[in-house]
Amino acid sequence: MGQAQATHGAKETAGSGATRPRFRDCAADVRELRARDRALCGVHQLDRTLHALWKRVPLRELRIGVTVAFLGGVVYLVVVRRGSIEHSVSKVGSAQPGWVAVAVAAELISLACYAALVRVLLQLGSVTVPFRALFSLTVIGIAMLNSVPGGQAISTIYWYEQLRRYAVERSVAVFALLLASLLGIVTLVLLAASGLVAGSHGFGAQARLPVLAVAAAIVIAAILGRRQFVPAALWAVRHLGGRDVPPEQPVAANHLVSLLVLGFLNWLFDAVVLFAALEAMGQTIPIRGVVVAYTLGQLVSAIPILPGGGGTIEATMSAGLVLAGGTGAAVIAAVLLYRIISAWALVPLGWGLWRTMPNAHVAQLEPAAGPT
Repeated sequence: MGQAQATHGAKETAGSGATRPRFRDCAADVRELRARDRALCGVHQLDRTLHALWKRVPLRELRIGVTVAFLGGVVYLVVVRRGSIEHSVSKVGSAQPGWVAVAVAAELISLACYAALVRVLLQLGSVTVPFRALFSLTVIGIAMLNSVPGGQAISTIYWYEQLRRYAVERSVAVFALLLASLLGIVTLVLLAASGLVAGSHGFGAQARLPVLAVAAAIVIAAILGRRQFVPAALWAVRHLGGRDVPPEQPVAANHLVSLLVLGFLNWLFDAVVLFAALEAMGQTIPIRGVVVAYTLGQLVSAIPILPGGGGTIEATMSAGLVLAGGTGAAVIAAVLLYRIISAWALVPLGWGLWRTMPNAHVAQLEPAAGPT
């Protein structure tokens, strides 16, 4: 009897050994587990670091400082440049109301396109955030860009904090913000190429072939990788996120074409604001010249020198439009009208919306994982 029990126990041990391999024999699995744990620790640490950075940002003091600097600039301009300012303001005041209404409508559509772009990116991660919240975040981000030093970084951190508040996984939030920035660069190149197609001579003609070549490469890459690029990018970010996203959650179908279309429409309707502002001032400039001047202005705005570009955007656009055939005073007034509608008017609106958005608390963020 004892021999039978011993034999039965040996068989069970052999059977369990056959079905349950020893942990030390799974070298590849151990390496993968440790890699995922290190990645998870890194993402958690990123979460806490961004939250700590956001908490250190003295928003109240920044708003006061920006307000004082703005009022000081206004006083300086009124005292020193009163004549030219009065002339420009009088020009803006004489803008045709119909075209101003078109410009405002185009800016609203542009903002909606960007919010829709982020919403599609989040849906790729199987997350849905209310469109109204994304639209508000878009306006708040523009307000930060145009009123706070280092507004690009502060806006990105604020976006991340708010997406986390809506229970968006870390990996999906990082994926959406990174890909939105990349799509912005790509679609701006496509918009510039579309404007340069209008002719081979005149303002910006020298950049026609290089920009068209880059745009063609983007289109070819989008066609060839339309089913692989976005899922692969999301998979990579999720893989870095470790257990942040359940492994059984499938990667959604690719929407690269719709993402490119939304990114392109975001820039296009913002450029329509400039077209409408020029028409409101009675300026008719070739499409190529307007698009090139607009693109140069947006490229300058990406350089974080001063809040809202510190006048470099207005100077760049105005110079480009004058070179494209515009009249100096009317062009400056049109650019000022464009900036009022697309940036400056959104600053008080954005900070007003910021006060209505709840803050993300530390209790909502998971602690950083310790090293294994």
